Amino acid sequence: MTRGRTKRGRERASRALLEVPSSRPLLRAVDHGPAIRLEGKSIGAVGDRWIEPFLDANRAHLKRLDIRADIEVRDGLGVRLTPGARIGAVPLLSPSTRRVAAGLLVSPRFQWSSLGAVLGATGFATEPTVGGTPLVPGSAREVPAWLLAAPVIRRLEAFLQRRKRGFYEREEERLSPRGQVRWSRWATRHVPSGRWTSLPCRFSEPDDDPELLASIRWTLQRLDDELASYQEAAVARALLGRIADLRFRVGEGPARRPSGDARPHGDGWTLEAMQAMGWVAEHRGLGGSRILDGMSWDLPIDEVWEAWVEAFVAELAPRCGLRVIPRGDTTRRLNWSTRTSSMRFLLPDTGLRGANRVIWVDAKYKAHLQLLARKGWAGLDELTRDAHRADLHQALAYAALEDVEHVDSLLVYPELSPDDTGRAAIATVASGRRRVRLMLVGLPFGFTGARQREQALEAWRGVLGLSAV
Repeated sequence: MTRGRTKRGRERASRALLEVPSSRPLLRAVDHGPAIRLEGKSIGAVGDRWIEPFLDANRAHLKRLDIRADIEVRDGLGVRLTPGARIGAVPLLSPSTRRVAAGLLVSPRFQWSSLGAVLGATGFATEPTVGGTPLVPGSAREVPAWLLAAPVIRRLEAFLQRRKRGFYEREEERLSPRGQVRWSRWATRHVPSGRWTSLPCRFSEPDDDPELLASIRWTLQRLDDELASYQEAAVARALLGRIADLRFRVGEGPARRPSGDARPHGDGWTLEAMQAMGWVAEHRGLGGSRILDGMSWDLPIDEVWEAWVEAFVAELAPRCGLRVIPRGDTTRRLNWSTRTSSMRFLLPDTGLRGANRVIWVDAKYKAHLQLLARKGWAGLDELTRDAHRADLHQALAYAALEDVEHVDSLLVYPELSPDDTGRAAIATVASGRRRVRLMLVGLPFGFTGARQREQALEAWRGVLGLSAV
């Protein structure tokens, strides 16, 4: 047998492949950031007829990351890729061969540490969607391990919470017979050694799948090792705590690497857990120094922002003697009387309710507040003004949801720099006995510590005129 076919030879060949640097480029962008230019040579295309085949081959990948593609002819033929409200990584296919020729990574506008603080504080209320396409060249070392570890942990938690026991065959030496007694073994091994009363038995009993539990133990150990280097991050520490809880629930026992040859079986929870363990076993679900190419994934950053604002409002409420209005708790249906119709519901993100007072809160992952502070209304371009005008009308529509004397309707924007701390804009609209305040308020994208959290809470209490309880 040749060396390459031995187990040690296969492992050596695998390590060698992992160490080979990728020649396929990785294009980098940030959400809502400037466009990046893609030229034909980056994906191995030649001539001037590659644009349409490229867009056709990558239409689904670009849509997944909310990328707008525009043809550009200045300084040669190229494609301008403008990022939107999704972060993630996808492969870019060659227009001629439809094979992976490059990768595209859209990072968060804020640092990875800030994203980790937000995801950790919200308990990963919004998780990345992983897989579905070939690997993304060069992306593994760019993405922190905790981001793609979270979906794996969630799937294992869901499986263990809903697992169903089956009947599995066991062998055991007993003093009384159970199931099938292996008399030939008893006669040839036990009797000569004087163990007359020890009976080797084979029987079935309800239990968890031992092979699946062994794979889970291996996966949890691997995740623990990968996250160990991120222990300074609160999000990694939170995930390590969840891993410790899972290891306790699984219990002691053998740990084996999930086999790629194992045939998937079981219900949906089992299949999802097995797929997630396969990501880790194949060095595909995590980043780190072992590999270069990583899994494709995407995460709607505006939904992360909405979850973060909702968590902050929930923390503010008890300190001010108010009650939280959860998302979905207040829904007003628009009853159209004609066949032609538009949106069907008014649904605020969250809010606060007190004595004769309601505060509606709508999270907007946009730079409108900062742009208004620096350029003024007249300095904004027409597209930004149209978008902001629509947001204002939406906030004013929320103000009509409750018939109370005092209503505040807030649009909450991320603070882009330390200079934006505590910034707010307030307008008042009076209608009879009702007083409506329209407010544009900033909030940091994640807190660096307890001090910044307290400063934000104090700033909001001051803007809203709330006293601490």
